[in-house]
Amino acid sequence: MTTFYDLFMAPLEKRWLTDIRKSIMPTASGKVLEIGFGTGVNLQYLNCDQIDSITALDLEFRKTNAKCAEENIIFVKGQAEELPFPDASFDTVIETLVLCSVTDMEKALSEIMRVLKPHGQFIYIDHVLPDDKTLANLFKGINIFWPHIASGCNVTRTPHLSIDRHKIDHTISGHKANTVFRYGIVTKQ
Repeated sequence: MTTFYDLFMAPLEKRWLTDIRKSIMPTASGKVLEIGFGTGVNLQYLNCDQIDSITALDLEFRKTNAKCAEENIIFVKGQAEELPFPDASFDTVIETLVLCSVTDMEKALSEIMRVLKPHGQFIYIDHVLPDDKTLANLFKGINIFWPHIASGCNVTRTPHLSIDRHKIDHTISGHKANTVFRYGIVTKQ
């Protein structure tokens, strides 16, 4: 079943997100947690040979087209603000387009860092409030109604700035679409 979200995201995937995913997802390794697994769109970009297991966390699950062996995917129902895992459980944590809709972004980022092993990597893609003032004002206007029709998605957040407040080292960081999309790989110190 195709959702409103899938239809809305299709042109963005084609224009920008696929290239971003191709450039950063293959670095995931070891024991992997993906927050906001959704339909498993990131799976096709992972290098399965360097992954021991994938824990897929989401509020609900839909059919996936898994490239990695299904038996290596553990499905867990939950939310980013209260990850049901012990400290330092994962070598890699993946988050793509989720921090816009969590209730408490700072708590979600703290939880991500908590479950990430020292020297583990956090791979992220987020849409953010653009740097351009005209575009930012447009996003602020849209955000008055957008969260109500897009499952709580907030287009005025700046998760990339919050990520930088944690003890991390940037391996890769970048942006696309006039800074609407920010992405990166950071290593926990």
